[in-house]
Amino acid sequence: MRFELIWGQHQMSAPLQFVEWLTAHEHRDPVYGWVYRYHSRSDAHSVALCRFILEDLLATCQALRDEALANRVVYGINAKHTFPNGKRKTLDLAIGTAKAVNDSNRFAGAICTGEIDRVLISCEAKTVMTEHSKSQPRVFDELGSSHEIVHQGDRKAIAAGITVVNIAETFVSPLRQKSPELHVSKHKQPQAAERMVNHLRGLPIRDTTSMTGFDAYATIVVDCDNQGPAKLWTRPPAPQRGESDHYDTFVARIAKTYAIRFA
Repeated sequence: MRFELIWGQHQMSAPLQFVEWLTAHEHRDPVYGWVYRYHSRSDAHSVALCRFILEDLLATCQALRDEALANRVVYGINAKHTFPNGKRKTLDLAIGTAKAVNDSNRFAGAICTGEIDRVLISCEAKTVMTEHSKSQPRVFDELGSSHEIVHQGDRKAIAAGITVVNIAETFVSPLRQKSPELHVSKHKQPQAAERMVNHLRGLPIRDTTSMTGFDAYATIVVDCDNQGPAKLWTRPPAPQRGESDHYDTFVARIAKTYAIRFA
């Protein structure tokens, strides 16, 4: 069984890469000219995060990397997939057996995009940047629906979920800009972020294919006012190393489960 490549050699980097991406990303308001780091009506942030996660998975799981290099598995982002039971879902990140390889360009030097026959790993990515309380039931339900659809289609598939929660005290929402004067929303922090992190800890995590829930789940906490540089928040209420919803635990669970079920 080949699970390990790199604990100690590869630093899990998706959270840091994501805040660096947010800091550099620019979405310009077509009416007022404001520059935002994040826009809820764009999926650019989700695409970026999924790519960083995929890079970490390939560096952590030798079995997955070997399969990718042999073109036995491929990946897709925003991948439209129909499961054997007829359920259809667009997967934020999907890795699966190759029905067809799209091109010879290997992401992270290992895996190609392609048409997926059987989904082996899926990951649902969510963000909660503002209106935390209002978002709680919607985000929880969407995450729950994600692993249910995947596992109804294939009990052995690895269903993962990840949420980015903002802990900034202020946030400039692109959807609230109605005049030349910048509208700034204020949040009661860290309470709002803490409530969201704790709420999402209610998502079920499964250890066997007979159980219900995610095979791996993580919350990342960021400090992003949507104007200046974004920062990764590592102190509580962010999940701490060793906790079930910490990012390193998330990657390790996916890698270990993949090696056990599919290697």
